[in-house]
Amino acid sequence: MTVATVASVSSAPVADSVAHRLQLLPHGLRIDGLPELRNRLLPRLLAALLQAHEQGLARVDSPCSRAELRERIAGMAELHRTQVWRALALLDDGPLAALIEASARSSGPFWLNAPLLARCQVEIDGEPAAGEALARWLGQQRPVRAPAAAPLLPLAYAEALARADYLLDRGELYPARLALQQAAPHVPEGDDAAAAALGLRRARIARRLGDWAALQDELRELGQALNHGRLPRLERRQLRARVAILAAWHWYGSLGQAAPALDKLDEVEPEALASDSTLRCDHGNLRGIVLRELALARGDAALATQSLASLGDALRAASLAGLPDALQVCAANLSNTLGQLVEAGLLPAAGPGIADALRWLLLSDALCARWQLGRSSLLNTIFLLRLAALGRLDFAALQRLASAQGLPLPAVSFNELAAQRWASCRARHSQLPADQRCAFLLLWARHALDEGDAFTATDLVRQARLQARKLRDEDARRRYLDEAEALMPRTRRA
Repeated sequence: MTVATVASVSSAPVADSVAHRLQLLPHGLRIDGLPELRNRLLPRLLAALLQAHEQGLARVDSPCSRAELRERIAGMAELHRTQVWRALALLDDGPLAALIEASARSSGPFWLNAPLLARCQVEIDGEPAAGEALARWLGQQRPVRAPAAAPLLPLAYAEALARADYLLDRGELYPARLALQQAAPHVPEGDDAAAAALGLRRARIARRLGDWAALQDELRELGQALNHGRLPRLERRQLRARVAILAAWHWYGSLGQAAPALDKLDEVEPEALASDSTLRCDHGNLRGIVLRELALARGDAALATQSLASLGDALRAASLAGLPDALQVCAANLSNTLGQLVEAGLLPAAGPGIADALRWLLLSDALCARWQLGRSSLLNTIFLLRLAALGRLDFAALQRLASAQGLPLPAVSFNELAAQRWASCRARHSQLPADQRCAFLLLWARHALDEGDAFTATDLVRQARLQARKLRDEDARRRYLDEAEALMPRTRRA
């Protein structure tokens, strides 16, 4: 019998000469109606050999290697020898033990027994296993569904948006705002998603600057995009979640109302958080902060525990997703929250303390140093100075703690450390919220006094009073001015 005859017999309809009927199944091979031989590789291996046989291969004089068979099976990264051996061993006790022959059963090369194949009918879903049917079954002709693609973004828009993101990550908030202004004229007409992307970034900048009026304006426009814009369902859900988080920031940061902020955060759908690690970090981080404020206001230990749980969830999401910026923010806020809750006596005595808070803060500092993050923020230094004062730690004790974690501080005193941090963001002082500047200067002055540097402390108190007068919040302005006034007698005595 010729080669061509063998190929045609193996793929022809059932005839009188057919002695065996084989069915290729997704999870195995059935021979002559007997129980299925359960093995995912066996039918695919046979299908690959059948296809090669149709093309004049998989014969004694032109066998197929394992690599050649693997290339015919879509989605098969490797044909391991053990897998091949186990698959072929299933044929040993049946009538087709000699159908697939090989120089070595586990490593090949392989070919089909032509006389035996001539007496077999191989089927896929009741049809002959040949030609296109084999190709489809092996995954070689899997249809590709083209998704509905949005129009290509204009180059000028994409470039300006990328520049804004880079500047935003570096803390260059005003240049980032300018880059967004340059991107705005290039938003494609009718592209609500592209317009919303600019709005979200402008809102983030406004929030970080403490420009609450601008944030309110952006939230209003984003709300209109949600209500009237043509956005895909998933994008709309993500946008709604981000707008809710920004609105919660407005309630908490601008209006000082933690309970309404918590209500806003509860509007975020769990599905949106589950599908976006960054969103989950932002949500858990703010939720932990808001719960901390409620716990401190009410003296509620249960709320304090919930606050730590929310911050821990945000930190976990950032760590597992590999988001260093979000991780350093979550670690710093967890540290600050631990310190405030310990100070308020809302945590159990056997629970975490000031040392644990400092360790989380040192982790945040290390991440900032490694990834060049947070260079336009003084919050980590503010938290560090507060925790050191709360724990009554001198700089030597803090340095020992930092060195034990392999993160020594590049200074010899609190005064020097604060001066370094202040100088490192000198070019961006105007972008720091005024209340952050006040808090930093007063803490620096307090530590300078403790270390005997009255001249520096006096100058710092003077600067803090100037910054406090710029605050719009009357309560905050009065609080910082009172704190500065309380430090003045100490500077005079020193």
